[in-house]
Amino acid sequence: MAERLDAQQWGDWWRNRALTSFHGHFQHNYDGSLRLFWENRFAELPLGAAILDLATGNGALALLAAEYSAQHDRDYRIIGIDYAAIQPDSLKKTHPLIEQITFLANTPMENTGLEDASQDLVMSQFGFEYGDMPATLKEIRRLLKPGGCFTAMVHHRDSAVLEQAREALAQIKRCEKSGVAETATALVELQQKLARKGALSDRDQQQARRLHQSLGTELEKLNRYARQLKDPSHVLMFTRSIMTLFDRRNAARISPEQRLDALARLTEENRSYRLRMKDLRAAAFGDDDFQSLKTTLVQKGFSIPEIAPQEYAGRHFCNIVSTCLS
Repeated sequence: MAERLDAQQWGDWWRNRALTSFHGHFQHNYDGSLRLFWENRFAELPLGAAILDLATGNGALALLAAEYSAQHDRDYRIIGIDYAAIQPDSLKKTHPLIEQITFLANTPMENTGLEDASQDLVMSQFGFEYGDMPATLKEIRRLLKPGGCFTAMVHHRDSAVLEQAREALAQIKRCEKSGVAETATALVELQQKLARKGALSDRDQQQARRLHQSLGTELEKLNRYARQLKDPSHVLMFTRSIMTLFDRRNAARISPEQRLDALARLTEENRSYRLRMKDLRAAAFGDDDFQSLKTTLVQKGFSIPEIAPQEYAGRHFCNIVSTCLS
């Protein structure tokens, strides 16, 4: 059975996260060919257009629309909805135009509660595919003004994004199977004991030496594994985090309790990222899903949709779906 994130887990993901859902990428928002596509799409809209961003997350795509509107005096009215407890307000300092967007958290895209025929454009950047397709299309149909359009970037199973997700899952699994976090935790617990009692028994000292040797061995194995990868970002983040905690230069300024807290956060980060990548893998559309989407759109009164691959950095990044009410 596919593993999917629920609203609470998505809320946890968005809390104190970057603008987009990409782990370690697009830190300042979608750029390059992705941004250019959306700017061209926004340029087609009338002044004062109403725009709805489905599954907005922390507002990346909605922010692109707000920035375009501000730069070109378009006065767009932008709403972003998400069924999770999103945290866009936390990004106001770095992205002040967030304040120009109306955000509706805890709002499913299948039932937005917005007025009939109220939107010129309903859009989505890697969000539409996470919902119930037939129910969402029915809601989009209800929300669009006559002649209004629906445009979405949708994950494709054969895209570079999914390839990276599969690679990330392999790296996460390797880190978890190494037992490094557990070994490090056991070693820190002995450090706690030493700090509390002032000395360790012979048995504890032997155990500490074994743990220290095991930790070094497993970290070296992970580093050798990382050197074989094109993008070892997760493994390197994991190993460097552990090594920083045990760097002798940090011994005086990091207490055992702080080390245990950091290890717990690292373990949770690994778990959260694994769940996110599995959710992404499960949500991605295959060619059969795109064909079903095309058929359903036409049945619901939309024009025959354009479904085309979108490249980023020279690789297939996703598919774009574009259609308007007939």
